[in-house]
Amino acid sequence: MIGFSCPPMCIMPLSEAAEMVLPHFGHWEIVSEARHFIPDVERDIEILQQTTDLGISVHAPFSDINPAAFTESARKFAVSTLCEIIRVCHRLGIGPITVHPGVVGPIQRYGRENVFKLTRKSLEEIVAEVRELGVGIALENMPAMYATILHTAKEMEEMLEGLEMGMCFDIGHANISHQIDDLLAMEKRFINMHVHDNVGGPKDQHLAIGTGKIDFSVLGKLTYRGNHIIEVKSTDMAEAVTSKRYLERVLD
Repeated sequence: MIGFSCPPMCIMPLSEAAEMVLPHFGHWEIVSEARHFIPDVERDIEILQQTTDLGISVHAPFSDINPAAFTESARKFAVSTLCEIIRVCHRLGIGPITVHPGVVGPIQRYGRENVFKLTRKSLEEIVAEVRELGVGIALENMPAMYATILHTAKEMEEMLEGLEMGMCFDIGHANISHQIDDLLAMEKRFINMHVHDNVGGPKDQHLAIGTGKIDFSVLGKLTYRGNHIIEVKSTDMAEAVTSKRYLERVLD
């Protein structure tokens, strides 16, 4: 299924954003931030489920929490928030939920190696607490930028080793990190996919598909049959539909 996700939409009422998505897509990955924080809009999502055939998955918050926070109470808050969202996803029967690794903030840069360790610790705690709920958790590869980790397949393999969770392959991020081929070799772990374009960095542009420099033909060669989420920063639905048509040709 080709779906849609747009972080800027989270500042709109959920119903207003849904009205924009519904005419064009059968699946929506809701970004659980601001006015779309999943525990706050659980009833609104129930209404969507009762009145439409829209498939729904979730992108966990990434601006207000940091699972690699050096302050233990802040890290624990991130873990409890993510677990709370996963429980709501279970009640609603939606998923998977895509999560970002920890962020390298102004203080974390003085102990960057601990960001990896603390992310792993947080993921272990999350899996232990919500494993029995059966909600798919997808860890996302990140672009090669100063504030991020998990740029490479090697890092991703190390982070996921022994964890009961999957991976969200983000081809735009992989392009910036020059890791498309290496990360595609992990296809068996994919349970979600983000698709957007860029010119190869340094910015994570999230452009409409076909307007950057990524060769998307590689996606048509995969055996992966899960969701392909068009994840863009523009709320222009005409642009989103153009991306959808481009991706349909690639996957045909």
